Amino acid sequence: MKLLAAIGILAFLAAAVPAAGRQEAATRSGVSATAARLASARARLATREAETARQSKTYDALARARDEAGRRLDTLLAALWPIRACALTAGMPAGGDWAETDRRYVWTRTLFEAVSEARAVYRDASVRAQTGLAARDAAQDRLAAGRRDADAAFSETVAERVRDLEARAVSANRDGPDILNQALEDTDGGPSGDTAPADAFRPPAGGLSWPARGRVAAGFAPSGRAARQGIVLAVPEGAPVGAAADGRVVFTGALRGLGRVVILSHEARCHTVYACLGQTDVSVGDAVARDAPLGQSGFCGPTKAPGVYFELRFREKALNPAEWLAARR
Repeated sequence: MKLLAAIGILAFLAAAVPAAGRQEAATRSGVSATAARLASARARLATREAETARQSKTYDALARARDEAGRRLDTLLAALWPIRACALTAGMPAGGDWAETDRRYVWTRTLFEAVSEARAVYRDASVRAQTGLAARDAAQDRLAAGRRDADAAFSETVAERVRDLEARAVSANRDGPDILNQALEDTDGGPSGDTAPADAFRPPAGGLSWPARGRVAAGFAPSGRAARQGIVLAVPEGAPVGAAADGRVVFTGALRGLGRVVILSHEARCHTVYACLGQTDVSVGDAVARDAPLGQSGFCGPTKAPGVYFELRFREKALNPAEWLAARR
């Protein structure tokens, strides 16, 4: 009986191990699929960014040509005013002889012909500029749709990666900050069409606002035993936390040691991370303006005190937020 029981246990374990392996493989396959969708969305986005830049450049050139044609037409029309004024008051002055009369006639006819030609050029340039404007606007609409697609793919990829890492966090001895950092860095894989180096970062238009009012309780420390990819601002629990710049919510969730987390996507693959929140007021997909409320501060694990954790990421790599926020202090 003992032998039969042992055989049964071994058979159960033999069946369970492949099943666990299949589950882990399925999880990895799911992560790979979402990462592939993100890479594809970013490649399409890069194409649309290039198209929009080209259409904008074309429209700018057409607008300059239209404006130049308009200025020439205005100049020629201004030259006609003395003739019109003379005709309305005393009539066209007669020449002293036939040669003078002929000279005035030829000059006037030439001027009218030039005005007519300039008007045709201006009309043509205006039509071309209008067509260019429509093409640029259409490209901008496609770009906006591409950004939404890339944001959605990024959101799905980060959420999937966080779930996968959390499932193995105990065995890997990882906490929330490590999981978040790994999940974000893992989204950098695959072709994206980006060629600019990390030092090409430019803050969103208007710079970055401080997410909360408080002193820096823990600075940027990306290396070392207690690595920190952002900064911690010391603020009371329940303090309002606002968006550092216009953006779109691409992740909300909770992580051990970081409390509630919100990630915003900005242009040019810039992301800002807000963590240690006790309450969040936004959902994935929400468009938020600079300084718009994202939630309220809570207890911050990295400092073991009330506060807000803030990260600045460019192409998924962490930058020191204090260097970009200082100018707006």
